Amino acid sequence: MIMRPVLPCLLLLLLSAGPAFAAGPADPVSVSRPPEGQGEIFSPGFRVIADVDPGYVEEEFLIGGAATNYTYAETPVRGELLVLEDDVPYTTRIIVRRPADPNRFHGTVVVEWWNSTAGFDTAPVWDPSAEFFAQEGWIYVGVTNSSDSIEHLITGCSALPPILPSTCGTRYAGLSIPENGIAFEMVSQIAHLLKGQSPDRPIPLEYDVRRIYHAGNSQQGGSIVTYASNFHVPVNDGYFVQAASSARPINFRPDCASATAPAYPACTPRLQGADALVDTNLPVPVLHSLTETDVPRGVARGVRQPDTSTYRLYEMAGVAHVTVHEGVDVIPGLLTLEQTCLNPMNTSADGPVFGSYLLNAMWAKLDVHVTFGWPLPHGEPMEIDAVGDLVRDQHGNAKGGIRLPAVDVPIAMYTGTNELDVANLPQFLQGVANLLNLFCVLAGSTFDFDQAKLATLYQNNDGYVRRVRTAANDLKDEGFLLRRAVNRIVADAEAADIMGEDGCG
Repeated sequence: MIMRPVLPCLLLLLLSAGPAFAAGPADPVSVSRPPEGQGEIFSPGFRVIADVDPGYVEEEFLIGGAATNYTYAETPVRGELLVLEDDVPYTTRIIVRRPADPNRFHGTVVVEWWNSTAGFDTAPVWDPSAEFFAQEGWIYVGVTNSSDSIEHLITGCSALPPILPSTCGTRYAGLSIPENGIAFEMVSQIAHLLKGQSPDRPIPLEYDVRRIYHAGNSQQGGSIVTYASNFHVPVNDGYFVQAASSARPINFRPDCASATAPAYPACTPRLQGADALVDTNLPVPVLHSLTETDVPRGVARGVRQPDTSTYRLYEMAGVAHVTVHEGVDVIPGLLTLEQTCLNPMNTSADGPVFGSYLLNAMWAKLDVHVTFGWPLPHGEPMEIDAVGDLVRDQHGNAKGGIRLPAVDVPIAMYTGTNELDVANLPQFLQGVANLLNLFCVLAGSTFDFDQAKLATLYQNNDGYVRRVRTAANDLKDEGFLLRRAVNRIVADAEAADIMGEDGCG
């Protein structure tokens, strides 16, 4: 809940309770098109809309308004907020990916809080699930929600590495998010706009939006924790926290726990313990997924919470944090992202352990739960030893958790981490080595079994395929695979011919 309490005189001077007509989550916003001829669009995500579905269109809109920046009391409590700054003006942008034919739209909108860890917008919710959203006839809306990403946009979208030319020109010169903390109320205003509860709408045709789900991955997954727990409004129908453990700060003033922080309220305290976790008793569902990369750190932070009627925690064995697809250029035509990592990658978008299949089934279950009240499936936790490490089986794969056939019927060892191939990194990329290293650390690794080991595990190709088919159907029955994913997994197993052209049996 948002509080406007009576404060001691000193705090009243520093924490303004705001004017009589303060900004609110349902306030109307302005909607405009970006200027023409001033630069190219910066469209986050490695799944290009034209490749995902030719019946979908992509449009960009500038959103302007004013929002409140909040803080916590000196002893912070989740959900109890104090007004720090009222009516902070902002201009951000959204990108809408929608079916061109409104008759294909099935009522659901996914709002992704674009990730800003790299210093620019990325779309780790979109990348593994783009085809699913299109197949279901959903609308996807991405939102720039970070001052770091705004800076990247207004300075012309300098490329990675910075030796490549900027592309956006002055297209985004008018954008401004002066404080990340205003994003929470800002996105609520955008949600009211999308659901038709605001005078102007960014979708030029008539779409009957019935459900809105907010999602974020990694750093912005933490934003969803903070948003759902502190800023839930009835216009929102559910939340999906992906690959994140705990809440992001309510604003970006210095942490009061820092030795160099100024005195409260010039600093902002961080939530601690259970208060830093997502509220599991909201009136709408919250899905929370963790990859193998995330689980050890999450468990150390106490992230595991029991399921409730509206909350589910899903831990995915063998799935890595990174959602980037293969073939992404660092230097066009010369170097791809996967070539910067020491080991062959294992990403949730391109596998070999396709976390995307699990995420898509979770999206589907969330939607039928909200629409029809069907129960959400329960997931098993991954196994952690006494020192907080993952327990691994005889093949080196993690035990427990939600297990795709790639993990239960393995032809390789999969881990949730990787490392930068420092020895082969070109000299001119040394300036971005830290960012590339972070990518590789989170990308996951694949270590293929040799033929001798495969021969001890599987009598022949047909036997391998049968086991994969059984494992896939079992996972579907548990609610964690869609039929289309089962078919794809089985087809991939048939095409793999793991024993060689003639088999072994």
